[in-house]
Amino acid sequence: MTFTLMNLLILMEQLLKHFRGRQKGTPNKLTSEIKDKLSTIINEAIDSIDLDSMSKAEKLKLIQLGLPYVMTKPQQEESPQEEQNFQIEIIDRLNKYKDRDLDKAIMR
Repeated sequence: MTFTLMNLLILMEQLLKHFRGRQKGTPNKLTSEIKDKLSTIINEAIDSIDLDSMSKAEKLKLIQLGLPYVMTKPQQEESPQEEQNFQIEIIDRLNKYKDRDLDKAIMR
């Protein structure tokens, strides 16, 4: 069997497509199957819970475990910070100033 350059390029392209995996946006078939099965199992487990036979402590534990999946945690609001103004004075030569003038500038 002889291959032309064109046949070889087509074959290489097909191999590359095979090894690239799913195209972007294509759902993972295995993941969706697992999610479906887990969803079924969880729904059956929830339906089989006999709330009347549970103690108050067990009911509270069930609420504690299930609440994060039903409600989102409240976000802490950041308080706005006060704007601080300051002044920068550029001194190119310190020897032009007396010590007490420099001390005053630092203490402002």
